[in-house]
Amino acid sequence: MRSSRKALNMIKYLILMLTFMCVVIEIIQIVVGAVLHRLFATYTVFIDNDFVRATHFLIAVGIVLVFLSIFGFAGIIFENVIMILLYAGMFGLIVILEIILASAAFSMYYRVDSMLTRRMNIVIQQFFSDSFMRASFNHMQNEMNCCGIQSYADWANFHPERDLPNSCCRRVDDGCMPHERGCHAPMSDFIGSRTHMIATGTVIIIVFQVICIVTAIIMGARLSKYKQQLRAAGMSPGPVTAPELIMTEKPKY
Repeated sequence: MRSSRKALNMIKYLILMLTFMCVVIEIIQIVVGAVLHRLFATYTVFIDNDFVRATHFLIAVGIVLVFLSIFGFAGIIFENVIMILLYAGMFGLIVILEIILASAAFSMYYRVDSMLTRRMNIVIQQFFSDSFMRASFNHMQNEMNCCGIQSYADWANFHPERDLPNSCCRRVDDGCMPHERGCHAPMSDFIGSRTHMIATGTVIIIVFQVICIVTAIIMGARLSKYKQQLRAAGMSPGPVTAPELIMTEKPKY
């Protein structure tokens, strides 16, 4: 019985440590999701809505898992089998959703180039007619130090009667000297790297969470068996408490 309790305590402290690490990871996930959302929102006209929704999902899952981990903490500390198994089951459902997110993120990563080509063509066509499109394209050209889609020659193809916008120019002292590179390549690296970060980061988190789930299931099973042994021995199945002090002398009245 004593050896069973020692093994159970080892699993208990292990899963408490893993759950604490999980809370830290989920807080990091929330922060990363918020930062990526802000970055994607800056270039919202160039990316599809599912890229932004992926960051929303990342934040939402992180918040849910923080509260779920706190629930798991309580179940582990009070050695409640139902709470521990419920924690493992709900964690498993979240992991399934994260697997879907990771698969979607990898899929989005491989279509970044085609998405940017399609979106940039739409924006550059409406550059002079839509103020929001114009501001977005100017912001991109200023931030990425680029001009046009593939090169500055794109402006002559889409708007032959117009001069290059000032955001295209490296220098404007003696006329506009445009940036040589187009915006497609740097934007593809920018969006692609962050989408790949969501995909690979989610996979790493899933692996760690699976370890937490397996450990929780093992503890739940061990704890249930241990409590059954206590009941069979006629002892209380609750958490182990410190033994009562034995009185060494009779009370005086």
